[in-house]
Amino acid sequence: MNRISLFRTRIVVEDKVYLLAKDVRKALGCKSIEQLQGEYPEIVKHIKDLPALVLESDFNTILTSDIDVMKKLKHIEITRVETLRNNTEAIKSIYPLKFIVAGKMFESEARMAGYQSVNEYMEEIDYVKEINNEKEKLISKRDLIESISLSRVKLSELIDADVLGKNDLQIQQYIHINNGTPYIESFIVGRGIFFSVYDDGYAFDKLRIENNDLIIPTFDYDADNPNKNYGYDSDLRDYREYSCIENILYLIKHKDVEDAGVDLMSCNAPGISFYISQAEVIKLLNPNMYRDIVLIDGDIDFAYSKTVTKDALIE
Repeated sequence: MNRISLFRTRIVVEDKVYLLAKDVRKALGCKSIEQLQGEYPEIVKHIKDLPALVLESDFNTILTSDIDVMKKLKHIEITRVETLRNNTEAIKSIYPLKFIVAGKMFESEARMAGYQSVNEYMEEIDYVKEINNEKEKLISKRDLIESISLSRVKLSELIDADVLGKNDLQIQQYIHINNGTPYIESFIVGRGIFFSVYDDGYAFDKLRIENNDLIIPTFDYDADNPNKNYGYDSDLRDYREYSCIENILYLIKHKDVEDAGVDLMSCNAPGISFYISQAEVIKLLNPNMYRDIVLIDGDIDFAYSKTVTKDALIE
């Protein structure tokens, strides 16, 4: 099967997503941007100080109307753009409906807050609260992406093997390769426990199991109780008895996996916490998934590895 080139550059202008025309030209098999314009009139957009662009939606229109191109590229491009202004404006637009449904509640809250006007209360208090909530959500997603993108610290610096043993827990890992570079994903596993190890904000060396619940202290010293209880999977599946890939497949099929933005899917449930790229989810759910999985006998130290290809590991 020929390798499908992914679009690595997107440009957002006034909440519209554009692809580079040179990338679209290549994906559609055109020899030049001029040929692209000739075959698809008006598709190429010119915006001041930017290279030639193609709206992502226009590219998708071509794919959905050309069976041969769709067979070649296999999927359309969908990029979600979130901004605080758009999110809060959407919330503001439903305030009339909120007032119809919960007008009495707003009147009561306005009186308790010392406001004579419900509209004034909603504008100055409730709407401001909604803005702050949306801001925190976006900051949380940003921090998550930054955390995952940063180089992982060595597992031995985070995890105490003796602590794991005392709590009947183990470590599972799998390696995925992106642009020739290997990344190791690690998970703490046990009965009802499948928890990703990707952030040094947790005191993993002090974790414990209490009444099946996973307790992990954090380094959030401002928190009232740094010993956060992550619970446990009520199915009581013993994740130690299965491979890492089998466990991830099980969770994708049996738990709520949500869109975490920027090509990430997340699963956060009692005893469960992990993130995985949408591309990997699609591969895992593909009946031909095993052609993308390489089984390696023993451990390989990737600390000094530069590139992994289908033919060799290059030091």
